[in-house]
Amino acid sequence: MYFMKKLATVLFFGFYILTFEAQVIRPQKDGGVFKSDSTTFKNETQIKLDGETSYTDYKIISINNDTTIVDTTLTIAKDYKFNYIRKDNFELLPFANQGQTFNKLGYNFNNNSLFPTIGANAKHYNYYKIEDVYYYDVPTPTSEFMYRTGMEQGQVLDGFLTLNTSRQLNIFIAYKGLRSLGKYRNSLASHGNFRTSVNYNSKNNTYFLKVHFMSFDLLNNENGGLTEASIAYFENDDPNYTDRSRLEVNYVDAENMFEGKRYFLDQQVTLFSKENKIDKHNTIVSNKIKGYNAILKKIENLKKDSVSVANKSKITALPKKTGLHKELPVKQKDSIFGVTLIKTNDTIKVDSLAREIPIKNKDSIVKLDSIRAIKIKKIDSLLIVAAGLKIDSSQLITVDKKSNYSMKLGHTFMYETQHYRFIQAAVNPIFGEAYDKNIVDHTSYQKMNNEAYLQFEAPYVGVLRAKANYFNYNYHYSSILYLDTETIHEKLKGNALAVGADWKTNFGNLYLNADASSIIAGDLTGNSIKGSVMFKKDSVYSFKGFAEITSKTADFNKLLYQSDYKDYNWQNNFKNEQIKNIGVEFGFKNWASINASYNIIDNYTYFDENSQPNQATETLNYLKVKVSNSITFRKFTLDNTVMYQNVSSGESFFKVPEIVSRNTLYYSNYLFKGKPLYLQTGVTLKYFTAFNANAYNPLLSEFVLQNTQEIGNFPMLDFFANAQIRRTRIYLKVENFGASFIGRTYYSAPTYPYRDLTVRFGLVWNWFI
Repeated sequence: MYFMKKLATVLFFGFYILTFEAQVIRPQKDGGVFKSDSTTFKNETQIKLDGETSYTDYKIISINNDTTIVDTTLTIAKDYKFNYIRKDNFELLPFANQGQTFNKLGYNFNNNSLFPTIGANAKHYNYYKIEDVYYYDVPTPTSEFMYRTGMEQGQVLDGFLTLNTSRQLNIFIAYKGLRSLGKYRNSLASHGNFRTSVNYNSKNNTYFLKVHFMSFDLLNNENGGLTEASIAYFENDDPNYTDRSRLEVNYVDAENMFEGKRYFLDQQVTLFSKENKIDKHNTIVSNKIKGYNAILKKIENLKKDSVSVANKSKITALPKKTGLHKELPVKQKDSIFGVTLIKTNDTIKVDSLAREIPIKNKDSIVKLDSIRAIKIKKIDSLLIVAAGLKIDSSQLITVDKKSNYSMKLGHTFMYETQHYRFIQAAVNPIFGEAYDKNIVDHTSYQKMNNEAYLQFEAPYVGVLRAKANYFNYNYHYSSILYLDTETIHEKLKGNALAVGADWKTNFGNLYLNADASSIIAGDLTGNSIKGSVMFKKDSVYSFKGFAEITSKTADFNKLLYQSDYKDYNWQNNFKNEQIKNIGVEFGFKNWASINASYNIIDNYTYFDENSQPNQATETLNYLKVKVSNSITFRKFTLDNTVMYQNVSSGESFFKVPEIVSRNTLYYSNYLFKGKPLYLQTGVTLKYFTAFNANAYNPLLSEFVLQNTQEIGNFPMLDFFANAQIRRTRIYLKVENFGASFIGRTYYSAPTYPYRDLTVRFGLVWNWFI
């Protein structure tokens, strides 16, 4: 398999070139650090690292320079994220097979982009956006591998390796491969995601560079869901069809594919900075102090060596006439420096030190040990150098952050190609009539974004950035389609020039952020204003308020689409979607977190019951409130998340369940003598109220309206037993174990059943080399 070849390459470089010493960096009580496994052991060995290395040095850096550390702990949040997209899927409802799409139980209208996407949104869950690719800075080579079994003849494996070649340069390489046959016919999922990144900064911290490359191919076989007869067999729990592969599906000859590549670069150079000037000055002074101290140390060592030599040395008198050798003991206990002892009447004078020793043979020429002679020459020269430095620590300047200012110039470049394909061997009446016997639909999208910005930073002003974007796009098909009533063009091609500014600052615990952008020229229109204010009191509590007003173009597949099926060809001239939202977030340590948002959307675009793009004339008003809390009693914890949603207007085209909840009761404790194993085990109950969930259309890879079938109002019960053994987290889960006694009425979307009882196993393993 193609993705396995890629994975083998990553594993080869990751495993066989390097020697493994899988350990976690942990702090000592005295401020030092040691390496050990992430669980405690009796008589464990503590290996000292240098004093500058800490577990906090294993950094994960986002494109916005938000920094976290490599985390090897086992928590309930890790259990929620242990899935193939590696995100908490509380607001998502997975399909039966791993690697298939998700139906939405909730929506997020924050942080909208001015520039449209290709569409095919059902394929984007395993797609890495720019903000999903991370950069690293680690003191030692670091890796992580995640494995999980599939639904039938398959698995998912996600691994990365990162290392610093120096303090300035980090290299990261990763690959995620997924293959799962699935329980139902023609539901194979085969995905591959390759990504690599480089993180660099110059020694004087005046130049920063982030680069990444990402490629992906997301293939799914599509079956259109169960037929009416099969739905009856499924809901009646017919014992002849407990093997789900025996159930008939709507078709077995279709597949869709989403694939592409992205090249990304972000660089920044400091034009001037008071802090950098001070740092440069302090570096020079520090280097001189280090040099001065090194010279003094050398002099001290030479003096000690000379004393030692002096205590052991003898003066040898060489009579000229007799040629006999006579040794005289040295009377001076301190060092005697000189090459030749100068003869006087009764004494010998030692060079410039004016020290004298008596001699018994006035005709003798006395020589000192040559090693000591060399040492005095070295000391004399070192003293001259040290005297010339004229340096002390009082010349160091303290950096005052309140008076710092800087000016930086930045550039961001992105080029990406995307292709969406739907292929079917024969025409199926579900999609209507076709122009050809074989269906081969292909949508292509190339986009390039160049952004230049000038960033100014000063006290009280904070960080202020002025920016300009040039966006070029080409969304296209292979030919123009001429119909009786209209002509559908083959492409949407153009460019857009946008300007804007963003600002962030803080006053103590109060943090302010704002961002504004507007397209001022080109073939697209749009603008956006975003702002937030946050107050954080240490880790005790936090508050955040945010608001956004955005005008943006709808996805390109709603504006233009071509297919071999006659009913799937259109060209529209929709108005911009007008999105306004406001929200708050509260966080209280050891109690609860609250997240609420209210969204008002005009010109909302969607796919109707006939899978045709449409634009609403009614304003959408959508409220979402989510509350989370956890209660712990001894070794037991109850973790709860409840979401309430209300659509006061626009409910005819925007469907969400009123209540979604997830409740987990689990036990956690260390087991066995020496605490070699940390266990978390319990039960998770997820539930949502019944609603007319959107139907899945595999031709478009989009969800479309339907008003004939409600799904929901059934419990999803999962049992889990997770353990941490040293650096490894092991996950065992029994999904939907209540399937046999709650009734076979559980669906992810109309005609697509949710998962039956399934046992899954997986692990996450970190190496710190």
